[in-house]
Amino acid sequence: MHKLFMKKAGAAVMAAAMALNSAVITAVSVNAAGSEKYEFENGTLTETVEAVTESGASGDKVAYMQDDGTVSVDVEVASAGMYKLTIYAYGVGGSKVQNLAINGVDQAQISIPEGDFAPISTTAKLSAGKNTITISKSWGWTKFDYMTVEEATLSPIKALETTPCDINATAETRSLMAYLASVYGKNIISGQQEIYSGGPHGLETEFEYLENLTGELPAIRGFDYGNFCCPAFGSDDGSTDRIIEWVKERKGIATASFHYNVPKDFASYEIGQKIDWAKTTYTAKDTDFSPSKAATPGTKENEYYMQGLTTLAKEFKELEAQGIPVLWRPLHEAEGSGGESGSWFWWGREGSEAYKKLWIYTYETLTNEFDCHNLIWEWNSYNYEYSQDWYPGDAYVDIIGYDKYNCTDWSTGSAVLKHNDSAIGSTFYGIMDRYDSVKMVAMTENDSFSTVDNLIDEKAGWLYFCTWYDGGSDDTNFLSNPVFNTKEDTIEMYQSEYCITLDELPTDLYSQDIAPVDPSKTTTRPTTKPTTTTTRATTEADPNKDYGTVKYDKTTKNFKITLPKAAEEFYINVELPKGVTYANGGMGVSIPLDGEYYWVNLQWEAKSSGSIKVNVEDNFLNCSLGTEVIEDEALIEKIKAELGKSDTYEGQVWYADQNGDALTDLSGIQILDAYLLKGGSSTTTTTPSEPGAEATLIGDANCDGKVTIADSTAILQAIGNPDKYGLTAEGAANADCCNPGDGITPADALSIKRLDAKLIDKLPEKTA
Repeated sequence: MHKLFMKKAGAAVMAAAMALNSAVITAVSVNAAGSEKYEFENGTLTETVEAVTESGASGDKVAYMQDDGTVSVDVEVASAGMYKLTIYAYGVGGSKVQNLAINGVDQAQISIPEGDFAPISTTAKLSAGKNTITISKSWGWTKFDYMTVEEATLSPIKALETTPCDINATAETRSLMAYLASVYGKNIISGQQEIYSGGPHGLETEFEYLENLTGELPAIRGFDYGNFCCPAFGSDDGSTDRIIEWVKERKGIATASFHYNVPKDFASYEIGQKIDWAKTTYTAKDTDFSPSKAATPGTKENEYYMQGLTTLAKEFKELEAQGIPVLWRPLHEAEGSGGESGSWFWWGREGSEAYKKLWIYTYETLTNEFDCHNLIWEWNSYNYEYSQDWYPGDAYVDIIGYDKYNCTDWSTGSAVLKHNDSAIGSTFYGIMDRYDSVKMVAMTENDSFSTVDNLIDEKAGWLYFCTWYDGGSDDTNFLSNPVFNTKEDTIEMYQSEYCITLDELPTDLYSQDIAPVDPSKTTTRPTTKPTTTTTRATTEADPNKDYGTVKYDKTTKNFKITLPKAAEEFYINVELPKGVTYANGGMGVSIPLDGEYYWVNLQWEAKSSGSIKVNVEDNFLNCSLGTEVIEDEALIEKIKAELGKSDTYEGQVWYADQNGDALTDLSGIQILDAYLLKGGSSTTTTTPSEPGAEATLIGDANCDGKVTIADSTAILQAIGNPDKYGLTAEGAANADCCNPGDGITPADALSIKRLDAKLIDKLPEKTA
């Protein structure tokens, strides 16, 4: 390859990159000098933001953002570095998302829960001296109390799982995964998306631009199988041939997305019909196509979706035969603008539960039915309050991606472009922490790819970036428009020692001797429930129980329990890990009384997994006003009299004992459900892990309140590795769904698949 520039010459950049290498692999600890407090109402308020009186707020005032405007505070720090910002706020009428900027540079968004003032923490790079922190309206309707600022302690950048979740992954796939893990947190791998076939310019334009400008080519090339595999209008656009050329001849890495179009008027569409591209879409609002039905055999949507997967599988099998793995990123950006109804793609239009069903169905179909074992599965997350609700589970994801487009400001209702080369370290750490650093985190799409200095200064250890193609207009020319990436920044990035380019990939990229995955040693958990959020259906699991919801925030280690209605007595379902024989914890509730807000603690105890009754009188522990514990018996009785009027509690696990020793890591202890008993009887409660537990929902092996293909997977994994994937007693009772009484066998998993395919209409199934 002809080099137009000297190869990777910057010694200063190299030294900085080496400093980063040693910094990010271990926890970045800073001796905090204490936090400083800043009242938002004393800041600069614009448009509809105003200071208003709010009982219970710090200083009795808040900055109330309504349908427009900004709130800004000036922060002084002695030295430049990474700082933790903790914002106390709540959304009015529901959770909200707002924009955060530092010194005029957008830092992505912050997610604000509804209810009482809650701490929202993020990390950001601050300069020595004065820094202006600005929150601007995205959704609006939020009350901001105050913010604290302190030096940050960042989590270590080291994924716990670095082998493919597919235990039958090919040798080349395992080798690529091992290489990605070896550079994670040490370097960033360069990537560039190609334009779609038939776009406004040639397929090589972006790559010629990079090579002519920097003398380098990206290590990763992005492809898309949406047009190729669409049964309504698609045809072979050469994607597979280009992947073969890129990997086999250029020695690069291939990633592929799946902008899979569906007919806009699907109700009138006939399977097999060819229609014009303009009559199809992948957006959420322009079609009646159902994602939940797409994952349900026997439906028209499923027949259409399976046509695409069948075509896709043939291409993947051709690549697999040539020893080519693919970073596979289907069904991306599902959550969209946040929450259950924010998706802009059809695969997210019915919310998180339907989406996860479709993801798992897609994984199971390609992996187990079509035997495509050359895929590294990438799933897109956001950093919103409920992003974990969309997570399909560790068993179905290899890499977590984030798609960054923060050079375009939509807060005014129209697109305003502004150069922004922040590394958005707060988003990187926010996503990493949301999923307990189990998976590597990548910038799977981007407008600007930041700068080397910002990546290093913010310690943002993105695995790779993949700049989107030039779309032909100023607001979509993501690679070449200097609003997104200047020529100077592009040259510096591609020539830096920190950035891995095509010619720097190792010669044994696909041939390292990596042993197959041993199911008995892998740390992948086979759960389809979000690892950070548990939400229980209100009607499916047990007709005698009226379920609320339980949400778990891994950052604060808090459970938020919402009952279906206020009650003096309710139940929680606690799950204890194997070997844990005792645990306790607390649930708090704010009680208004005589103009004050008292915090009341209720305590629960568990000696085994199962249902625990909480009576607000019997479980009362103490109450306080601020930091002062209330001792006045008469006042305590008045406060107790107000208990039972709340439907929302927050709490933590306080202590657990395992084999006689105090347990230091309490994250494995979960509150799965919160519910009321219909009719007031407690006779319907069960103790899931006790011997002789009764079935609660036949087929529901993973105890998530419904019967799906995921239960079939849980049964097979439990049979193959009971020590790691053992079912609870309740799950085992539910799993015995074929010829009940003969124990758990592969036939039980098959019966669930037969139910899902509508070959049978109910469980249990009797075949003997």
